[in-house]
Amino acid sequence: MKNITYIFSQNRHQNYLNNKIEAREFYYGVDFLGKDNHIEIIEFEKFNNPLLHLLDRVISKFLSLPFYSSKLTNLKNLKKIINSDYLFLVNEGVGMSSIFLLIFSKVFNRNLEVSLFVMGLYSKKLNFANLKFFHNLLIKFLIFYIDNVLFLGKAEMEQAIRLHSEKTSSKFKFVPFCIDDEFWSSKEKYENRKKDQIIFVGNDNNRDYELLIKIVKKLPNFKFIIVSSNNALDNLKLSNVEIYKGSWGNSDISDSKLKDLYEHSKLSIIPLKDSFQPSGQSVALQSMSLGVPVLITKTKGFWDSSLFDNEENIYFINSSEEALWEELINNLYNNEEGLNYVSKNALKTITDNYSLKLFFNYLLNLLKN
Repeated sequence: MKNITYIFSQNRHQNYLNNKIEAREFYYGVDFLGKDNHIEIIEFEKFNNPLLHLLDRVISKFLSLPFYSSKLTNLKNLKKIINSDYLFLVNEGVGMSSIFLLIFSKVFNRNLEVSLFVMGLYSKKLNFANLKFFHNLLIKFLIFYIDNVLFLGKAEMEQAIRLHSEKTSSKFKFVPFCIDDEFWSSKEKYENRKKDQIIFVGNDNNRDYELLIKIVKKLPNFKFIIVSSNNALDNLKLSNVEIYKGSWGNSDISDSKLKDLYEHSKLSIIPLKDSFQPSGQSVALQSMSLGVPVLITKTKGFWDSSLFDNEENIYFINSSEEALWEELINNLYNNEEGLNYVSKNALKTITDNYSLKLFFNYLLNLLKN
């Protein structure tokens, strides 16, 4: 039995303790590894150190990196990490915020193995371009304390390799983001379901909300379901649009409710800004697992182009022109044969390449090695 510690930003600890997990992909294997190992979970707390809080604000603003060390750095958390065999940092915000804990933990426990999941660390928009050197320097400082840098997108890993030395890059591994295909599954086939809507789900800054608004205005005869808490949508009041103020971990909309919304959708649309971050990945995979065809912007950060082909298992669009989106949505919506074909292939892609079982096997191999 190993001592394994996870650091999350929020919303996991109580769900794990109370066995209230629905879809499991955003728990990064904590429930799976918890069956045979001792698990500790650390989450962000309210800051209690004014100096660290000030430092967080300065670094976040000037170096354009998610830095919340005041929400993690305390003696209680340090003891948990020092007593661990493995530490999993579930995203770059958690990783950056753990820097001071990592420094001391590596001093007192040289055998501690630290893994960081990366999805957007190398695609941050800089507030001050002339501080790029220090932005990159802080990233390099973090990666120095990481043993396994686990990239969820191939394009971002290739970008990271260009920043780091060959020795550092040997820590890099591509790990496909897998979804809970047992939860995101439907008893009824896509072609047999009642589908009268188009769905958009997402909150991250790389979603193109301006384009989304233009699309729904251009298509007043289509019903749109929007699941998002982004402020850009606050004043969107149209008869053909229904908005659910939801985000991951928000009790306002459960995974089960989101699943129901997917199942009644004919198409899942994901308009994106171009970025190396693999944006829209979880939503696309959830949709596909339920057999809902996905129409997504083809960005330079798309997570794995080798497994996706336009009009085979997904629909790509290379434009931010609302007129082209309008035309394509019009054509797709009434093309039942094409949608059914893409639906079947999308579901097979998930089963073969993105099942959570594959991710669990990877974690087991990581621990064994």
